[in-house]
Amino acid sequence: MLLGQIFGVIVLVLLVTYLVFIKRAIAVRSADFAIIIVGVILGLSIGALISLPFNKLEGWLVQWLPLAINIFSVAVVTTYFYSQRANINKFFGQLITFLASIASSRKELALGSGGSGEDVLIDTSAIIDGRVLEIVRTGFLSGKLLVPKFVLTELQNIADSPDDLRRSRGRRGLDILHELRREKVVQVVVIEDDFPSELDVDAKMVRLAKKRHVRLMTVDYNLNRVANIQGITVMNVNELNNALRPVVLPGEELKIKLVQEGKDRHQGVGYLDDGTMVVVENGNKLIGQEVKVMVTRVFQTVAGKMIFATINGNQ
Repeated sequence: MLLGQIFGVIVLVLLVTYLVFIKRAIAVRSADFAIIIVGVILGLSIGALISLPFNKLEGWLVQWLPLAINIFSVAVVTTYFYSQRANINKFFGQLITFLASIASSRKELALGSGGSGEDVLIDTSAIIDGRVLEIVRTGFLSGKLLVPKFVLTELQNIADSPDDLRRSRGRRGLDILHELRREKVVQVVVIEDDFPSELDVDAKMVRLAKKRHVRLMTVDYNLNRVANIQGITVMNVNELNNALRPVVLPGEELKIKLVQEGKDRHQGVGYLDDGTMVVVENGNKLIGQEVKVMVTRVFQTVAGKMIFATINGNQ
């Protein structure tokens, strides 16, 4: 029996050597060659199990019958595996793709949402706007600030524009990013995610925010609305600015400097420190002066608040 086992090992070595030679001779694909090797190993295993009952035989049968069974088993299993190589390759290809998609989903969930959804994806308009720098300095932002590489590319293209205004805006955006990195209050991370099928940067931002389960920071009105419709949490810097403006009620007294005429000739226009426009009735003759006014009406518009007032009678 020992002689048969030794002979079986020798046969296995010879078979593998032969198969390697065949692979080189006929240039079998690596995947197909792997299937042949698996077939040989599985065939030998099956042959060994089938041969176990015959080990109790005596004479020449105990030496040669197990060997014959092993050779037959290897031939049958290997031939069958090789004939089904297309289906086997397809099955393992689908299995690998499925496992890779699960691993990718877990990685995206871990990296994208940060476990708490605190990371913020920032778009080109919010970077150029610049107020994000002050927001970061105050410590109101937590998590990472995610900057897509395609946003950097867009900023670079704007900074290289032949138009003076666009070039100035692009360079301002790049300077803001540089300052954000220097602040080190939040971690600024450049991410490689892209969607080549999408030509519009706004569409890419929406898909990326959904993919990573993060908030989106912008000052773009249209992007804000589209993202909201798709269930994305949007941090609109303009809305934040409006929310932080001091509340002004009718009857309150303000002190402002009138700088220009209003739409009507008798009106004068001034601005609060936060940029809110104040339209003063009968203020056209006081342009250039600092006056006390009484608030009469407050209007909230998409662009912000607009205050109407009259000259304080005590002046």
